[in-house]
Amino acid sequence: MKKVLFGKYFSDIDILEDISWIVINETEEGDLLLCENCIESMRYVYEENEIDNPVWENCDIRHWLNNYFLDSFFTTKEKNQILPQEIITEEGTKVIDKVFLLSKEEVEAYLPNQEERRAQPTDWARRNEEEFDGLVVIDGYCTWLLRGISKVVHGNWTGISSKGELDLIGADFYFGPETGVRPALFLKKS
Repeated sequence: MKKVLFGKYFSDIDILEDISWIVINETEEGDLLLCENCIESMRYVYEENEIDNPVWENCDIRHWLNNYFLDSFFTTKEKNQILPQEIITEEGTKVIDKVFLLSKEEVEAYLPNQEERRAQPTDWARRNEEEFDGLVVIDGYCTWLLRGISKVVHGNWTGISSKGELDLIGADFYFGPETGVRPALFLKKS
């Protein structure tokens, strides 16, 4: 897969390095990019922000991606190159995001091979690995979040396992371990 360097993120405290993305779909308008690695570890929703209906449009990760991450780690020129995407959530709500997590359907369409789905965490994402509820890494790979909620177990998110399998059961929104974050965005053709 073709790779692109775009934006910067932590490699260590106070050290930023280029973010490596893979192009998973090309159109005339632009390219759909997915972070090559999991660059962060988070929960879908944190316990202190517990909400009645933790769906994509009101989850902590969506807010983090489209505010802190977008505003802090991309230049103004880079932000202008990112095309906002209309996302129709599983609940039928339309939201506009510049940075997002992939859906189960997007993973199946653009990453059909289980091996392509596997993601290694960066050293920064692994920083809490030793904690009880920190990132779980198996053979160098970690589970990463999708934007959908589990239809199998109420109150859980969906993701991709460290083996590259779709995890439609997921883990608890509030009490599950931190999970890899692998952002996606749509980059305008130059």
